[in-house]
Amino acid sequence: MLAQDVGRLGAAFSSLGPAIAAICLFRIIPIALHAQGWRSVMAESDRPGLLPTLGIRWIGESVNTLLPVGQVGGDVVRARLMAASRPRPDGAGAEVAVDFLLGIVSQALFALMGVAALMAVAPGIAASAQVLAGTAVLVGLAAFLAMLQRRGFFSGLAGMAGRLMGERASSGLAQGAAGLDREVARIMADRPRMRRGLAWRLLGWLSHVAEAWILLAALGLPAGLDTALALESLAWAVRSIAFLIPGAIGAQEGGIVAIGLLLGLPTELALALALAKRAREIVVCAPGLAAWLVMERRGIKGLLKSGGAP
Repeated sequence: MLAQDVGRLGAAFSSLGPAIAAICLFRIIPIALHAQGWRSVMAESDRPGLLPTLGIRWIGESVNTLLPVGQVGGDVVRARLMAASRPRPDGAGAEVAVDFLLGIVSQALFALMGVAALMAVAPGIAASAQVLAGTAVLVGLAAFLAMLQRRGFFSGLAGMAGRLMGERASSGLAQGAAGLDREVARIMADRPRMRRGLAWRLLGWLSHVAEAWILLAALGLPAGLDTALALESLAWAVRSIAFLIPGAIGAQEGGIVAIGLLLGLPTELALALALAKRAREIVVCAPGLAAWLVMERRGIKGLLKSGGAP
């Protein structure tokens, strides 16, 4: 029985070769849409083009995906890269902080859409209730982060650091944190900017649905948009909730299999989907890590100014 299951899994995964290539190429579209969302919160007078922003976004996503950084280290990296690429670097950290918040809020909306799709596809509300708790955690996290941003998140962190480091050592840190909080508040007060950023970020999440649709179609499974939406959005929700696990290894695969079972997919096909997604992450993100290491070794500013950034 085990040998038969392994054989079916191997056959299903091997049939996904062209589909994996397709989703690797398609990945540029979600990254570009998320990059445009990030650009939307930047000041127009100091806003880089889409291509350099896309390259930095790709590197940040690669760091978050493949390194044990709690899925926030990549955001620190892209703030550093963006600051090095602009004449006025002061606002880069605040822009990344606001973009991070918009990413969580838009993903929470995406997850709610997935729950609605699951309720439409899966038999009975009970099946949807099994993933509703996880989605509620994501929605609660979005609300909590928004509250912290409004109350001076970075000043609060600096205050905690000050209690450990001593007043003298932390005075400069506190001033920098206060300035960062003011810049974040200034961006968040610009409602048109925030709405544009949120819209692009949500569009970026929705574009991920095509990835699930391509994989489902390649396996010969019903590839309705509602099924693809439920699978993709809730799989991303599981990954985000498991942010403490490096690369969400195991959690992502388990989440995809569990959601696939709720959607009526055979276990081996759901696991093949999970493995295909992991393969796509390695193919797309490993070059991003390599590009980052090259930039750090040769000098970020030199490469960006000479056009050597991805």
